Amino acid sequence: MKRLNILLILCLISVTGFGQKWQMADAPLVTSWAEDVDSKNPLPEYPRPIMEREAWQNLNGLWEFQEANETDRIPYDQNLSETILVPYPWESALSGIRRQLESQRAWYRRTFSVPEKWKGQRVLMHFGAVDWEATVYINGRFVGTHQGGFDAFYFDITAALEDGEQEVIVQVFDPGTDEAVTVGKQNNQRFDDPQRYAYSPASGIWQTVWLEAVPQIYIEDIHTTPDVESEMIEVTVNASSQIDDGAMAKITVLDGDKEIGSSLGKLNLPFYVSVPDPKLWSPDSPFLYDVKIELIREEKSIDEVKSYVGMRKISMSKFMNMQRIMLNDEFVFQMGPLDQGYWPDGIYTAPTDEALKWDIEKTKEFGYNMIRKHIKVEPQRWYYWCDKMGILVWQDMPSTFKKRSEQDKEIFELELQRMIKTHWNHPSIINWVVFNEHWGAYDVVRNTENVMKLDPTRLVTGNSGIDAGKPDVDYVVGHIKDNHSYRPPSVPFGNDLRAVVNGEYGAIGYKIKGHIWDTDGPWVHHNYEGKEAATMEYERFIDMILEFQEEGLSAAVYTQWTDVENEMNGIYTYDRKEIKLDKERVTKANQSTYTKDRMKEKYVGDEK
Repeated sequence: MKRLNILLILCLISVTGFGQKWQMADAPLVTSWAEDVDSKNPLPEYPRPIMEREAWQNLNGLWEFQEANETDRIPYDQNLSETILVPYPWESALSGIRRQLESQRAWYRRTFSVPEKWKGQRVLMHFGAVDWEATVYINGRFVGTHQGGFDAFYFDITAALEDGEQEVIVQVFDPGTDEAVTVGKQNNQRFDDPQRYAYSPASGIWQTVWLEAVPQIYIEDIHTTPDVESEMIEVTVNASSQIDDGAMAKITVLDGDKEIGSSLGKLNLPFYVSVPDPKLWSPDSPFLYDVKIELIREEKSIDEVKSYVGMRKISMSKFMNMQRIMLNDEFVFQMGPLDQGYWPDGIYTAPTDEALKWDIEKTKEFGYNMIRKHIKVEPQRWYYWCDKMGILVWQDMPSTFKKRSEQDKEIFELELQRMIKTHWNHPSIINWVVFNEHWGAYDVVRNTENVMKLDPTRLVTGNSGIDAGKPDVDYVVGHIKDNHSYRPPSVPFGNDLRAVVNGEYGAIGYKIKGHIWDTDGPWVHHNYEGKEAATMEYERFIDMILEFQEEGLSAAVYTQWTDVENEMNGIYTYDRKEIKLDKERVTKANQSTYTKDRMKEKYVGDEK
């Protein structure tokens, strides 16, 4: 009888996957950080540094996993057949799954415990991002559904909690390119067989899942806006519910341990705090003030979050008879790479936080002062490192390749607003890009103007790549006129309405044996013999960009930071193990576009 019981247990393990250990799946390439991934504690860092609380718990790690069908019953209190490492997409090697699901649906399941010291508080379950639709159940109770693959969301799960161990089940549905949802460069047809400009899909939970303990009434959201000219910060603190008992918000601004300013204000309405003689944030000096925000009732602090602010101004002004992009009222030419945020081992998810940081750190080392984050929204920590290390960010809205229905348009515009409101406290972000190369574009003027009204403190590009369509279409709206030009760069005709930029150029590429994702191709942009030829071409293009500055060019974006699957045009190989251009020469070339000595030499005496 004992022998039969043991055999039964072994059979159950075999059938259900219960007790399986994670193992990274095979992939054509991996980064060096893959070996640093801890399956018991992946991506353990606090996921939201722009609004930090002390009481939190990371739920990343091994979850049970199983392909689902639309008609499935919810698998309450049941073991699933596989194990997945959260938060890596199920098509990725780091997930341990690395395959597409025919049904495009999956179940995720795990158990967790709520700390005893959280009793009496509300418990929120946060998801950094899930692609595309997530339906969440706690202990068999439905707590919420979210649609949108790139924005953070949370549910208050307090009412569903029970004594002892808790169970969370998440059903994910990701139609990808089969429907007109925001997908960026993902393509359902490209998994394991990349073709040209479309890459692997990244489905499911792909950013950190975490719990947070908050008081019964808590700070739900903050919006901090620097006003350099007035030497103050505008603050709006939104509470989780309407409070009519005199509760107030308090903000304290700190330079290290020194208090710079403090102010009380009404909830859900803007108020101000003085920052005398502010230290300005810039790529050369990315100074951040620490900020403490409290919810005050009867002179007692009942909730507190920590944040930070960079005092900087981004604007447009006439300089050398052309509209130019200004940083803190000075013309600083913006030079940056196109960064798609793809990883060979994690697809949308960097293997570790150190890897995420490394990309930005190396970008600065190469002499760039800006990054265009191309039709992808990153985890909050990516923007935190941009803020902290000092690099300007152009943030694209993810796109679709399909024609949208009216319902699709409503969802897109809601996601667009969420992207902006989730990230508008980051000083590094200075430009919102609504559409790219007309992909899925509609009502461009209206959507661009809506973004300009929603966030009047930043620049807005209506469509990046006015010359990418047939026929060429320029929507005369927003702050920036942006053309794309591959080999060589170019400059669009300027006027007094908008600044002109080259939002994509370059594509100088070649192949390095042993660092190719898909060895049987076909590849894109592999036009040069090797490092010397590619570097010489890069320098030639920079010489052209220097000339274009005389014609009004404010910025240029080189394509691209790394190779991505079949695109061979990176500064680095896709696995980030080989530098494909001469670093010293590229750095010198990049810095030549914006150094202050050159600006003084070229433009001294010119009026803004």
